[in-house]
Amino acid sequence: MRRALAGFACGLMLAPAALAKAPVCTTGTLWAGSPDYDDPSLRAKDGQALLDVPPLGFRDLLFSGDHLVTAVGPEVWVVDTAAAEPVLERLFGRDGERVARPGKCKQARLVNISGLALGPDGSISGADQMSNLIFQITDPFGPDCAVNFLAGATEPQDVVVPGRPARFGDADGPGAEAMLGSPDWVAVLDDGTIYFIDSSYDKLKRVLPDAAHTVETVVTLPEGTYFDLKVLNGALYALGQNSVSEGFIVTIDPASGEVEDFQRGRSDYWLGDGAINVSGLATDGKGLFTTQSGNLLYVPLKGDIEKIAGTGIWFDYEGDYDPHQPHPADELQLIAMRRTQTAGSNVFLAYHKDALYFSATGRSPYVMRIDCK
Repeated sequence: MRRALAGFACGLMLAPAALAKAPVCTTGTLWAGSPDYDDPSLRAKDGQALLDVPPLGFRDLLFSGDHLVTAVGPEVWVVDTAAAEPVLERLFGRDGERVARPGKCKQARLVNISGLALGPDGSISGADQMSNLIFQITDPFGPDCAVNFLAGATEPQDVVVPGRPARFGDADGPGAEAMLGSPDWVAVLDDGTIYFIDSSYDKLKRVLPDAAHTVETVVTLPEGTYFDLKVLNGALYALGQNSVSEGFIVTIDPASGEVEDFQRGRSDYWLGDGAINVSGLATDGKGLFTTQSGNLLYVPLKGDIEKIAGTGIWFDYEGDYDPHQPHPADELQLIAMRRTQTAGSNVFLAYHKDALYFSATGRSPYVMRIDCK
């Protein structure tokens, strides 16, 4: 089903009058966590302020209105950014438990969440690599918050054994009968269809919004490790890296399953001068944001990739740089010292109200808010 699509991307682009230039980024400010906290083994507490330590291990970032939702291993946390004094609140899960259990949020458990996406009804869908399932959170901020297992290993698991996932395989069908291979990254279209990357089989699959939560294979993806999946203008954009040191973004037509290269190249293509290290994907509704080794990049639907923030310093702070102080966008040292255990990705991005949120780990996790409009 994979072939070159000369007209496909153009058909999905915005009309020329609506195409925008890259956002102008001005100032970056530490928003949450602490990149230089000395003991990353300690855990954040429910109810603590954003800049309190120990920091929360922010990974994937998702905005639902003014609520910022993040996955932290087996847990999902939320911040009401509109509150006078925003605090961290655990939505569900408990670190240290390898249990997969659906139900009311306070009792629900997962193991290693990889990707979150907002549905048209306000629900939040996600993948759990280790539990080998696709889940959905309904009424996430209300009294009836619940976690439902839709596809894959939908039965409760009292013990989840790493390397031995339940219902592992490659079989479509009703969600409870489907077999998955370590699902990663999810995206939801306006009709409620959930798309995800089946990483063990290099396939894009979907969960239909029918009563059976039917799983269908959409297409076999180009070779690579995938770091994120986003929806823009009705198309799916997947960010990844392959074994020959190319970073890439591919575009997938969800209706036909047709795939084409949107961007692909080695480090210099992504405006870097070292090893390829693309990571993170977000959209402002007009183009895409990603990063490469300490640079924040904007990828328009038509035109050249542009650097919009960062200095290219990414492994450790240099000079007298103080990460706790605001800095001009072009002076930011966007440290992402080590990769997390989420599908190899080491940077997570979200765009909300003229600001780009950059989540990474220095000595410990942190989130930078960069004004970009």
